[in-house]
Amino acid sequence: MTKFYQVLTPYYDEIFPVNDKQISFLSSCFPAASTLLDVGAGTGNTAIALTKAGYILTAAEPEQSMTVKIKEKANRDQLHIKVMPNSMQQIPQLNETFDGIYCIGNTFAHLDNFNEICTFLQAAYDMLNEQGKLVIQTVNFENVLRHQKYSFPLIQKDTFTFTRKYEPLDHKIRFTTILEDHSDTHSNAILLYPVTKTQLQNELMNCGFHSISVYGDYGMSPYSIESPALVIIASK
Repeated sequence: MTKFYQVLTPYYDEIFPVNDKQISFLSSCFPAASTLLDVGAGTGNTAIALTKAGYILTAAEPEQSMTVKIKEKANRDQLHIKVMPNSMQQIPQLNETFDGIYCIGNTFAHLDNFNEICTFLQAAYDMLNEQGKLVIQTVNFENVLRHQKYSFPLIQKDTFTFTRKYEPLDHKIRFTTILEDHSDTHSNAILLYPVTKTQLQNELMNCGFHSISVYGDYGMSPYSIESPALVIIASK
């Protein structure tokens, strides 16, 4: 998977550009000047935008080619962002606490099983300051699981195309991605854990979180089984 993400990195910002609704949503979740941990920061677009908005960011991203991009952008814009190579499973090793933690862009589904999910949620709880908040956003897997196959819209640019699809496989989802540029085709398939709203709500409460809010998108639309996303805010 690392090799594929190295190939993907130069195209990443065109595939996943800054999402203004996402930034507005996150800004509404956390008080001004909060210390925030971005888990699975990618190339840092969200961390950069929130730092510009006055937040104090730590960006955790295990893919080296992407951490290089975060540092380049921060240096370019003269921003201070602490960039760490920790995976989701490794965030306790940061030995820090934060006012807010967020894990978005379907990163959360890359945890291997429900035990890893429970471990991550408990770690996040322990790493939050009092009244801190955890924000999680994933694809709405309750919707995905209703279909034998689930494809995303084709992303077509001048220099490449990017295809994504989901296929249920036992108790997982096979996530297949294909990147085609002018010279080559790069494909990758990984298994995702299709965590659902009910599973997350129950485990968040087990970890000690309260005041759990659930939405179907960054516009805070009510969640339904047909919602495109699952967005959760949980307070410590």
